[in-house]
Parts: sequence; structure tokens; C-alpha cells
Amino acid sequence: MIAAESTELFVGPRTALLQVVRLNSPAVAGAVHAHVSGPGLHSPRHGGSLVLGPFGYELGVDVSSHPPGAVVPAQAVMRSAAGEESCAFSLVVGTPGWTVHLIGHVAGDAPFVAVRAHLDLALTDPAYRFAVTSVELLQPYWDTFPQHRSLLLRLISEGRVEVVGSESNVVGVTPLLSSLPSGVPLTASSLGEAERSVYSSFLELRSGASAPHVMLPVGGARDAPNPWVTAVHHDWSARYAWPRIVCSLPRDYYVRGSVPVPPGSVDDSPAAVFARLTGLAFPHAALERAALAHPREAFDLRSEVVSRSLAALTSTVDSSVTVWNPLPSPCTDIVSVHLPSASNVHVERDGVVLPTLVDGVTVTFLARDVPARGCCTYELVEDDVDHGWKRGFGTEIASTHYVLSYDPIASLVAVDGPALEAPRLVGPISVWHSEVGERMVGSTTFTLWNDVAHLGPSSLFAVLGAPRTTPSAVGPLGPDSPAVTPVFARYWLHEPAPLGGLAANVQLEVLGPTRLRVVAVSDGPAFSGVVRLSLPDGWSASWDSLPVSLPAGGHVTADVDLVPSLVPGCHPVRATLEGLPFEVYDIALLTVPEWDGDDPVEVLWAASSPSLVSVRPGESSTFRVVMASGAHGDLPVQARLLSPRESWDFVGPFCVGGLLPAQGRLPLDFVLEAPPWATPGTWSAVVRVTAGELVRTTAPIRLEVAG
Repeated sequence: MIAAESTELFVGPRTALLQVVRLNSPAVAGAVHAHVSGPGLHSPRHGGSLVLGPFGYELGVDVSSHPPGAVVPAQAVMRSAAGEESCAFSLVVGTPGWTVHLIGHVAGDAPFVAVRAHLDLALTDPAYRFAVTSVELLQPYWDTFPQHRSLLLRLISEGRVEVVGSESNVVGVTPLLSSLPSGVPLTASSLGEAERSVYSSFLELRSGASAPHVMLPVGGARDAPNPWVTAVHHDWSARYAWPRIVCSLPRDYYVRGSVPVPPGSVDDSPAAVFARLTGLAFPHAALERAALAHPREAFDLRSEVVSRSLAALTSTVDSSVTVWNPLPSPCTDIVSVHLPSASNVHVERDGVVLPTLVDGVTVTFLARDVPARGCCTYELVEDDVDHGWKRGFGTEIASTHYVLSYDPIASLVAVDGPALEAPRLVGPISVWHSEVGERMVGSTTFTLWNDVAHLGPSSLFAVLGAPRTTPSAVGPLGPDSPAVTPVFARYWLHEPAPLGGLAANVQLEVLGPTRLRVVAVSDGPAFSGVVRLSLPDGWSASWDSLPVSLPAGGHVTADVDLVPSLVPGCHPVRATLEGLPFEVYDIALLTVPEWDGDDPVEVLWAASSPSLVSVRPGESSTFRVVMASGAHGDLPVQARLLSPRESWDFVGPFCVGGLLPAQGRLPLDFVLEAPPWATPGTWSAVVRVTAGELVRTTAPIRLEVAG
């Protein structure tokens, strides 16, 4: 039996459109003829045979007598050598005029081969257009292939490439959009399957469209162009009048479709809110870069901004506590402040004594109705009352929102109240009471605070001192240049672009065992500087210093011939670009073969690292990782301490650097420091060390705050 279904497809000239009805039958043979009849419906009764299209046999029907959306009873008749069949169906009149914008896109940090594939397709097929997202990460390609810069800029000027991302990008083009939605995986084994996939996406997306335009980013941001995207563009245009399916840019969708451009995201983090309250410059560039790097880097920077901002907003008055709320609505939550020394105090607000917990030097209380993006001030009043934890009985604690019960037989925990995953506690356990909440202590500590409907960290920030009438100047809220230098030229192998970007860069290409090519590039305005070569002992070069004067966006290359040492092993040749606020370097690892064919000496390794670092609350301990090198030349290194989020307040710095001497050792120091109020715990950490392209990781290090 045949099946008939109306579609949103239209064929024919735009002055005489025909809506496509698709027909299917399991029993047809030879040429297929069909027609559709119904009130106000017209289709050829004696037209030519139908062509099998992506959606089945497709028949154009004149529906001009009906408005879009009308439902018309219809009958379809289908004839072939196997006989004639018919069926009744409801024809839903479609809406012509829609355009589907297929957006090819590639992220700036995609593999070079993927970026090049998008450029090659644009050169091969004039219909192809693509967007470059994460454009601040485009600089690696920009630096490595300066000969492609003019091509990329030409495609941008021709409207075939669009830059999406931050306004300060390496190509100097102001973007329309700050970000692009993620692409759909247009996986298909045939062109027809790809077209059906695009059509299905169109049907899903058009219901939420504010104009007859649909934007469909296609493929992954770090992949080569989807293999079907241009084929769909060409084949669909040859088949159908509407909807149009075309390769586009995001700009085409927004400008031609008169679609409102979505506003850029607003940073409502506590760091951004408090920085705005100070009126001081907010380190947007540093935070954007940190967001692309390791989460620890972003955590450290945001913590620094919050600390500096609150210092600017709050004066040092020991008897006062100011509670700040970064949220856009009033907030009630628990807060803690740490005193310089232990003291018996309670908290007052407008003369009213509040329930208070004093645990060592930490004072905890409930701050009610702190105004949106504002503050409340509380007083610390000395007394002779014990406001600490008091030992309780039983195996249950409770607050106004939760009840936590422990089963000592099954070692299972149950929580009553709002949806909550039960904590993993192993006994024996003890329970403790205070004026502001209750605590259960076993293999870990779990606290229920009164009048707090969540168990996560507080949204409020408490500071010793009173609000200032005007914020004080505390200097910059964040860094404006990399904390650890020099910067490896091919930084993208390990991390995002350095803070502030690179106004210029240098690259070493190995042309042979004794021949290198130096490439110096400008990534901004005109640049003048010097490239210096650092050679291992026993090596000489045709030159060791190269003055460079580059126009904006320009590049220069220079080959260098080397005379190698006779000493077998790994010999690093380093090119350093001078003339920037910090040095940028690249390294080529050249090898002099071993005489006896034995395995070469390791170039970089961790000579020693501790297995355990332990402190008690109020103590600190420096621990050292020693890196060693068998290379016959110095190696700049950067080391990052990778540990769980719970340890970030205690251990640092996150990144340190140094120069590892030839066949020598380099100590790298970190500190585990627990404040007096630290909660005991243990965490596993490693130190990840990079030296140019080389990456080494230490054995696990156990960090411990002992109870």
C-alpha cells in the first residue's frame, strides 16, 4: 500500500511554486506516475514519470488556493508497471521562504591540518564559507604559517570567512558574535542521508525561530570540514526552491535574516561583581585566558581579584565584620571569618545578639537578607560564653531543612529533606551541636547549618572590617603579563596564548641535521627586535644574532648553517626573540648519534620528588621536585602542580619556572600551607614539567593536612 505525506519542500519557479508531496510504496516497478487531488489542489494527471529523490518519489502539487498551515483532505494515486494504488491523507500546506544557513566552522586551536582543510575547501569550492571561532587561539596557525595570512585576510574581505570571538583578535577584525553554538554531527553514508538529516534539523529548529531563517553549525570545531556540506548546498539548490539550504556565515544569518544578535555574556561571578563595585579595572583578558587554561589558574586569579576587591571596599576595623553579597537578589547564608587570634566573641546586628559558633579562630554565623550586590555590617562583641561545638549523643543530626541519620550496623547514611546525595561516612561517628548547626564526624565531617537550604559553599563573603565610604586604591586587580617567563613559542602544545598575547613570535624549523630556518613574525603593529641563537658547547653557526624589523603582520625567514659537536647525545639549539616585555623562545632538539649504538641518554626526567608532604593546621612545609637533564644545552622549564580542587587553598604556586642547565639539575619548590582553621584531609598531586616540546610528570605526591 502506498503512503503519502506532505513536506515543507517547494519546487518550481517562485512565481508558480509547487509543494512537494512524497510518495512511497513497497511494490512499484518501472516508471512511476502519480497525481494528488483534493479541494483546491492541483497536480498533473498525465505528467512525466517521477524521480526518486532524497525523500522518496516526489510530486509537486499546486496549493496556492490555501494559506500556509491549512489542512486539506487529499487523495494520492500512484501508478507503475505493478499496478495502481491510492490512499487518502491530510495535506498540510507548507510555508515557503525559509533559509537554512549551514555554518562550517573551525576553532583557532584546532589541529593545523584541520584549519588548512577548511582553507583548501574554500579555495576549491567558491560556495564554501566558514567561521573561525576561539579566534584568540588562532595565533598558533597565524605564527606557524605566516605565508597563509594574506589568504585568510582575502577570504575575510570577500565575505567567505568570518571571525567569531573576542574583539582583540590576531587578525584585527571586529567580530559580530562573541561565540557560536556547537555544531551538529552531520554523519551520513550518502548525500541523500545527509540531506534528510539537514531537513530534519530544519523542522526541529524553525519552531523557535524569530524569522524565516535557521542557523545550523555543522561539524566539530576542531575537525576538518564536513564532507557533505558543499554537496548538500549544490544538490539541494538544484532540486528545491524552498527551503534554501546554503553554505553561509553567521553574519548572513543575523544580518540578512534580520535576526537580533544575541548579547554577549555578562560575567556575574563574584570576582566581576566586586571588581565593578570598586570601579577599578577588571582583568578581563587575564580571566578569559585563564578560563581556557587549567581550572586552577582561573581559580587562583578569581580568588586574587575577590581578595583585592574586598580589600579596596573594606577598611581594617577589627571589631566589625562586613558580609558582601555578589548575587543579583538578597541572600541568607552562613558565613565565616577568621580572627587574628582566638577570642570569646559573639556576633551582633543592630544590637541583636545572633547565634554564633567560635571554633578556634573561626567565627561562624548566619547572615540574613544581605542585599543584592551589597553588604551588611555586624559587630564582634567579646564575652565569657562558650560558643563552641558541644558533644552530643546518638547517630542523628538535624537542621531546619535536613535530617541526617547514620546506621552503625549497615554503615549506610540516610538524608531526609530536599533532594540530596547521602554523604559517604564510615564509623565510628560522633555528633556535635552548636548555636548555628550540627555536625557528624566519622571518616569525614558533615555539617548541617540551621536555616540554610543547601549544602554547598556559601554564596556570601565575610571580611574583617567595615565598608569604606570610597574604595581605596589597591593597585591592579590582576596580572597583565605572564607570571612565568620566558614563554615557549609553541605554547599551544601545552596551554592557551600567554596573557596579553604575543606581539611577535619566533619559530625554528629543522631543515636537516646541520641546517635550521628561523622564522620571526609580527602579530600586531610593526616590530623591531633581535633573534639570538644559544648553541650547545662545541657547536658553531653561520650567525648567532639576527636583527629583525617587521611591518605589522609581516614575517621574515633566515637560514642558519651549523657545525655540530662531536659529542654524541641530544643538543638543544635555542632561538630567543628579544624586544618584547618578556622573552619568547623556541627549541630544536638536534642529535649527534651515539658511537656504539647504545640507547641515548634521557633528555629530561624527574630526579627526585617527595612521596608524602604533611602539615598540621597552622603549619607550612616547602617541598621540592628536582628535574634533571642529559641534554648538552640549557632547557627553560615550566612546572605546574596538579592537585584536586579541595587542596587549591593550601598548596602552591600553581606554576613555577627556571632554567635547567646542561646535564644538570634544577630544584623546583612548592609550599603546602594549612591555615589554623584548615580541615584535615589528604590529596594526590603530581607536578607536570614542560621544556619546549618535552613533557614529564612526577610520581604521585600525597599532600596531607593531618588531624
